[in-house]
Amino acid sequence: LVDNASWRLGGSWIDLDAEDRAYEDVDALGNAVTNAFTGTSETWVADAVLKWAPTGNSAQRYLKLQGEYMHRRERGELAFDVEGAALSDAYRSSQSGWYLQGVYQFRPRWRAGLRYDALDSGDVDTGLVPPGVLAAADPTRTTLMLDWNPSEFTRLRLKYAWDEARDDGETDRQLVLQYLYGIGAHGAHKY
Repeated sequence: LVDNASWRLGGSWIDLDAEDRAYEDVDALGNAVTNAFTGTSETWVADAVLKWAPTGNSAQRYLKLQGEYMHRRERGELAFDVEGAALSDAYRSSQSGWYLQGVYQFRPRWRAGLRYDALDSGDVDTGLVPPGVLAAADPTRTTLMLDWNPSEFTRLRLKYAWDEARDDGETDRQLVLQYLYGIGAHGAHKY
């Protein structure tokens, strides 16, 4: 296993200061408003990849496992409806998300994969809105994939996903057929 495997671990930390970072929203009556955040934003990221070719030849068969986790924390002040009511108060939030996927090439030019994504909208604490009013969203998605590479330039991919991101709790089922065609410089030819 060790002779036919490679792995990589990574980590990142992003620390930003935001000043009047604007975003579009709607008020309680459904009217469009612009809000703005001023404060600090920290994001932590951890990722890992494991590649394994059971015969030592990744052109024949291989397994690739990959995942990533992100966590963001913000602290500062939120301004509501900056062009109208211009209300502002302290703001704190914490969100996270992650994915884990595996792709297995079981024959030359054929691959199958499975991916799971999840997001936790986390906790929001602001004096502008009473606690518990802002609804948390925790969408998830599971995706199955099968693809075939008839040449180094083309790929035909079939994906089926169960997407649970809707507010009403219903599951969207998505079937996607993709045809990918690459021209120009790539790994095999620099042109």
